[in-house]
Amino acid sequence: PHFLFNNLSILSSLVETDAQLSVQFINRLSKAYRYILEQSDHERISLKTELEFVETYTFLLKIRFEDKLRIVVDIPESDQLRYSIVPLTLQLLVENAVKHNRMSDEQPLVVYLQSRENYLVVVNWIQPRPKNESSTGLGLQNITNRYKLLTEKPVLVTEKDESFIVKIPFLS
Repeated sequence: PHFLFNNLSILSSLVETDAQLSVQFINRLSKAYRYILEQSDHERISLKTELEFVETYTFLLKIRFEDKLRIVVDIPESDQLRYSIVPLTLQLLVENAVKHNRMSDEQPLVVYLQSRENYLVVVNWIQPRPKNESSTGLGLQNITNRYKLLTEKPVLVTEKDESFIVKIPFLS
């Protein structure tokens, strides 16, 4: 629900300022919401398909945050085609980074998506918000629990050198 309400709020202000961008936003929002509804019950999805969804999701976020947010994907095409992950894993991790970190033109939030040693690695610098929302940890716990059902390899969550790192095991 938060996803939908946040985006409808953005859309209402966008409609008044840029009709053409509003149409693009509606199309991407529709595509993203359809993906969320269709994939939420699946156990796994190809990494390539999930990355395409993250591209759509990032478009929606960039309307809101402009250049204050960057998603950098460094995953070889061969890995994108070879591996699967649990649907909506990347959306939850990007959303988590946005929720817990401040961002500005001078210090944008950069989220890196990488492929390393049979893991999908998601990294961002820790830039805590001045009044950071308390975290329930439910998003990360949900991801961890879903992966426990599919693989013996653990989801790894660490803070190191002022960065937040989540390693998600690839599913074959």
